[in-house]
Amino acid sequence: MKKLFYAVLIAILSAVPNFVQAQDLAVKPETTLLLPLAEGMSTRWLLPPAGPDFIKRYNDMRFSLSIDNDGHAWLGFADGTVLCPQKGYSFKLAETFWDFVCLDNGATVFATTSRLALLQVIPASGAQAASVVLQPIAMLPPDCNRMVKGADNCLYFICSDEKTGENSVWLFKPQSYQGARGIPEFQKVFAAEVPINAVAGDGVTTWVASGKLILRIDAQKQLHRQYLHPHNVIVDLAYTKNSGLFYATGFAVGYAGDSGVIEFLNSRGPLMACNGSSIYVLFPDDYGIMAIDGVDRLKNYDLPLDGIKKVSALRHDQ
Repeated sequence: MKKLFYAVLIAILSAVPNFVQAQDLAVKPETTLLLPLAEGMSTRWLLPPAGPDFIKRYNDMRFSLSIDNDGHAWLGFADGTVLCPQKGYSFKLAETFWDFVCLDNGATVFATTSRLALLQVIPASGAQAASVVLQPIAMLPPDCNRMVKGADNCLYFICSDEKTGENSVWLFKPQSYQGARGIPEFQKVFAAEVPINAVAGDGVTTWVASGKLILRIDAQKQLHRQYLHPHNVIVDLAYTKNSGLFYATGFAVGYAGDSGVIEFLNSRGPLMACNGSSIYVLFPDDYGIMAIDGVDRLKNYDLPLDGIKKVSALRHDQ
């Protein structure tokens, strides 16, 4: 049975992207990482921590993180700025958006005030410079506040109706569901009176987090308890088909298997995204993004929690 782990401090070693300057730090403060030994897992800085000018400019501004199908990080901010430092992309949208997602098929979609819109790039022509526009593709369900990337190019939306007190999760999977009018429509997959903090899934199976509890909703819309955190509220979920389900609290990131749970990163306020067999953790105090590769191997540790056991041993001189 595999039970050996190692704990490490997160070292800042990578080169700095051209849009920020690295802080003079040797390690990431108050952050520890716990990974299985000899499993081929590794870490790397996708974006090292930003410098003070970048942090000051975007501090306390609402922002979104998404990872594209090439494993590059995209950041979107409330002032309309969108950045992909690894590709050298930076632009500002005239239309207000509150969330965006890079799908695995290469499309990038934005949630505006009332619409779901596709990002389109208009190439340069003569003296006309290249530009970007948002092409509306669907009306959003009412009162949505979060859009989440699902596996198989589906989207989830968390919505809250203040008048009725209903909190709901909606699915948008245009390649497999068309309504009575023959056009892609949203499906309500879950509703509750309690707040919904996070959602993840593949359009067939859906996981919903409320308080400390993660619920699984199967293809028949039956509810199952996946995991109850003993201490902290679950604030984020992410899922890929080959790696499984991951969660974040205000203090940690963990893997939630069907039998057991591994909380492998401790840090304050981590944000996360998944792509393939990697998980990406953003540290909101400095916008640094760390990739943890090979997280599909955590399935080898999907074991029931045994609890704390007493250990006895002879003295070293006996």
